[in-house]
Amino acid sequence: MSDKQTLDVYAAQTAKYVDMVKDVTSNATLDAFLDKLPDGCHVLDWGCGAGNSAAQMLAQGFEVTATDASDAFATAAQETFGVDVRVETFAELQDTAAFDGIWASFSLLHAPKADMPAHLAAARRALKPGGHFAIGLKTGTGEHRDTIGRFYAYYEEDEIKSLLAQAGFTVTDQTTGAEEGLDGKMWPWIVLYAHA
Repeated sequence: MSDKQTLDVYAAQTAKYVDMVKDVTSNATLDAFLDKLPDGCHVLDWGCGAGNSAAQMLAQGFEVTATDASDAFATAAQETFGVDVRVETFAELQDTAAFDGIWASFSLLHAPKADMPAHLAAARRALKPGGHFAIGLKTGTGEHRDTIGRFYAYYEEDEIKSLLAQAGFTVTDQTTGAEEGLDGKMWPWIVLYAHA
């Protein structure tokens, strides 16, 4: 994510966002992802937000690298969860065969659709052979800003599965649901689990 308006919204709404996630002690989609990984392995939390998922992974004994493009989120992650965050955009990921798993939970949906193939290729490159990837997205069509100004790219199931296949991933599982976001709106979502 490098859209300035989106980053500015998160900077202004950081405290509210932290309040939404700070008391979450269990995440079924994250648990399903971690169940696929060897104990104590190295995971990238790619677009970690306030660091709550990274904190859960660290508490379970995983080695975690957390990245986010938001300075405000990086500060909140350290102050709230004790998580160190590498501040960088998706396009700045340069790691090669470094991670056993990559957790991209509702982060890549802030990237333009035109950039998604390159981001998925970078994720594939950053994973060790046979590594696992999880991506969460809001489902729908097109690209637009939400009511509080954040940029979103929405994907239909077949569309994102095709992009994952083109990047060299094999989708193994998925889950869907709907949840209220920071903007107070309900939106359907999908989480796809894949391996390199």
